[in-house]
Amino acid sequence: MSTDLKFSLITTLIVLGLIVAGGLTAALH
Repeated sequence: MSTDLKFSLITTLIVLGLIVAGGLTAALH
């Protein structure tokens, strides 16, 4: 796996994690 692809995948996972966390926080409040 190329470094660029791995970095892109990690970045995508982080962004998705932030979106999910934000959604859960909004739902709880």
